[in-house]
Amino acid sequence: MLIKIVRNLTPEEVQEKIRRFEREFGMSFENFEELFLKRRLNPRFTRAFFEWAELIDSYKGYLEEGTLDYAVEEIMDLKLEHVASLTPKRIELLYQLAFSRVESINDLAKKLRRNVKNVHQDLQVLKKMGFVKLNKKKGKAIIPEMLVKEISFIIR
Repeated sequence: MLIKIVRNLTPEEVQEKIRRFEREFGMSFENFEELFLKRRLNPRFTRAFFEWAELIDSYKGYLEEGTLDYAVEEIMDLKLEHVASLTPKRIELLYQLAFSRVESINDLAKKLRRNVKNVHQDLQVLKKMGFVKLNKKKGKAIIPEMLVKEISFIIR
C-alpha cells in the first residue's frame, strides 16, 4: 500500500542534503549562487538552486533559533505488516503529539491515559517508521517530537 507523507526533516537530514548538493556540483552554495546570479549556469539547474537555497536558509534558521522548518513530501510503499503497525492507539498517539505540547514520554502517557511502557514501545515503532523523533533533554527526560505533518493512504 502506498502512503504519502509530508514530514519535517531533521537537522542531520538537511545537512546531508546540503552536502549532497556540494558533492554533486563540486562547490559551495555561495559559489553556486554567484554563478546562478551571473547567469553562468545552465537553466536546468534552477530547481536545484532554489532547493539548495531553501535548505541553507532553513539550516541557518535552525542554528540561530533552534527550530527547523523544512518539510518534504514522500511516497512510501508500506508492506501490509507496516500498515498494520499503525494501530488505533498509535494513530491516537500521533494525533496527541500533533496537537499538544508534551514535556516527556511520561507526560504523553498521562495525556493519553496509557501505560508509560506501552507508549514508549509505540514511540519506538513510530520512530522506525520516521514519524517521530525522540529528543533527550538534560537529565533523563526524553521528549517525543512529531516529524510527520500529513499521512495520506493511496489505494490503487
